[in-house]
Amino acid sequence: MTVGLSPHAVQRATVPPDRPDPSQRRRQWDERYLSNFRPWDSGITPPEVVAFWRSGLLPYTGLAVDLGCGSGAHSAYLAGLGLRVIGVDLSGIALRRAWERDAGYLAGKMRGASFVQADVALLPLHDAAAHYILDIGCLHSIPRRQRSLYAQGVVDNLRPGGFYHLFAFDRVFDSSSDPEHSDRGVDKDEVRLLFAPFLSLLTVQRGRPDQQPCRWYLLYKRHA
Repeated sequence: MTVGLSPHAVQRATVPPDRPDPSQRRRQWDERYLSNFRPWDSGITPPEVVAFWRSGLLPYTGLAVDLGCGSGAHSAYLAGLGLRVIGVDLSGIALRRAWERDAGYLAGKMRGASFVQADVALLPLHDAAAHYILDIGCLHSIPRRQRSLYAQGVVDNLRPGGFYHLFAFDRVFDSSSDPEHSDRGVDKDEVRLLFAPFLSLLTVQRGRPDQQPCRWYLLYKRHA
């Protein structure tokens, strides 16, 4: 892993010259976190994530990467299980709130957590050997031209025997015809094809619809 992260650190990644500059999207997400309407930032870890960890598929050890960690609720949950956690988010406002909100509660949970301010499609991590990578709502909002870069980052940083857990909206006609949301959502079979042949799709579970139909995907990186 080429980025050294100490607990409680918040680091900002630089953008390689040959990659898209995410500064505009960073400003947009900062503005969203400053608004009073943040339905994705409930502070509650979804039951699907809790059920995965109760299943015994992985021990409560090793590294978890929380993509789009926001204000840190899910990172806190994972760290509370005993995992080392790297949370990644584009919004500096969100990362600061990871420490400011309910500081007394989160301080104890966050001892094994570090944070990086970066675009999840341009991860500044390499060969992190994560046991578990979580994405709740990032992939479905990434511009389609960058999704292969995102997938490469997940594959490169997940160890053999590790799991990638994804929540994503389906792509529906209404959103695909709306210029503001033309990239939002994932097509049928897109997740399987995006990560093949490196990750195997184990399960697809319909989520409880919020803004539009959604699903949970669980993928596994097989041993060579």
